Amino acid sequence: MKFLRVPFLLSIILLSSVHVHAGGVVVNTGVSEISVSRQFLLSAFAMRTKRWPDGTPIQVFVLPDENPHHIRFVKSSLHIFPYQLRNIWDRAVFSGSGQSPHIVQSEEEMLERIRTVKGAVGYTSKELEGEQGVKQLKVY
Repeated sequence: MKFLRVPFLLSIILLSSVHVHAGGVVVNTGVSEISVSRQFLLSAFAMRTKRWPDGTPIQVFVLPDENPHHIRFVKSSLHIFPYQLRNIWDRAVFSGSGQSPHIVQSEEEMLERIRTVKGAVGYTSKELEGEQGVKQLKVY
């Protein structure tokens, strides 16, 4: 009976360390896409892809670099480190070949900007149940 406790305790520890993350990539409801590839998403957030497939300009909104939600999103959804994304933006701005995304100070501000700007994309850690003007994109 004693040997059964170890796997049970181990499973409890492992399950308690799992982080459930609601939310994800959100866009203005005017964006016709319902899903995008991870590569397209990275290209959009790196400011390389400038238009949605229907031709609408992409407007990228992000939280400040040091924000924990920003760090989590970049690592888990884009599969790069935040400093790598910052380097991409800085290189484009300093070379004159591109621009930085729009920086917002809170998730509430991000959702409001996405709601009101056509072609907007951003992210949230919140559940979007009942939010008007925004929708969640599936990433494959």
